[in-house]
Amino acid sequence: MISFDLECKNGHRFEGVFKDYQSFNEQLNNKIIDCPICSTSEVKRLFAGCSIQTKASRKTSIDKANPNIFELIRNVEKYVKENFENVGKDFADVARAIYYGVEEERNVYGESTVDEMKELNEEGIDVIPIPSIDKFEN
Repeated sequence: MISFDLECKNGHRFEGVFKDYQSFNEQLNNKIIDCPICSTSEVKRLFAGCSIQTKASRKTSIDKANPNIFELIRNVEKYVKENFENVGKDFADVARAIYYGVEEERNVYGESTVDEMKELNEEGIDVIPIPSIDKFEN
């Protein structure tokens, strides 16, 4: 038996117990799993992270209601969207233009390939990939 934390499209969280992963996957794909609160079958699995804390990490941890890795990434993503300019697929070109002084200095974000990010780093342009959390949940 395995247990998963689940969430419906309306934000209701609940737990599901299944014979095995295959059983869970079949039920999810066939929309057999229903939310016990609103009965919708549009549900997704929430990944529960685990952590090992040492004495040193307890002193420096962010202990605001014990956020998991997905909540932390979601907070970073929200901060970037609220405080940076989205330049879309032109990210590599705009980042270069800012770095070389062709465009005004500002914080930007957008889409980039792995190769473009490697090239930017090789040129000395610091970029940080931030995954979209929605792609990881479920």
